[in-house]
Amino acid sequence: MLKLLFSLCALCLCLELAAAAALHTSPTHPPVAILESAQEKNKDGSYHFSYSAEDGTHREESAELRNPGTKDEYLEITGSYSYLDADGKEVLVHYKADNHGFVPEGGNILPSISLAAKLASEQVDPAPHTSHENPSKF
Repeated sequence: MLKLLFSLCALCLCLELAAAAALHTSPTHPPVAILESAQEKNKDGSYHFSYSAEDGTHREESAELRNPGTKDEYLEITGSYSYLDADGKEVLVHYKADNHGFVPEGGNILPSISLAAKLASEQVDPAPHTSHENPSKF
């Protein structure tokens, strides 16, 4: 019985090593080079970053601190990303995220979805402030 258990463990180990070797020998896609990259981080939590890659991918995002020093402090994030679809056409998406939610807009997103997200973000009250320093007891 011990011999059978040892044989099964050895077989599993061999299969696992073979699978790991197969994963590392030939990637499906070659790595994509980053052509440009920039980032800026500020002490208040605000930031800006961007990058462009050789495959036509681009992303840029900025965050600004709103209501600093209050219980309603949050980051307002705006950004965009683009890429080339299977037909070689550029797909561009702009977005905004704040204390009310995430609103994307772009040619690949149905206008009804963008409008619904925008209306929902305008109607939703932000979650009440909860302190992570002194959590309430149940």
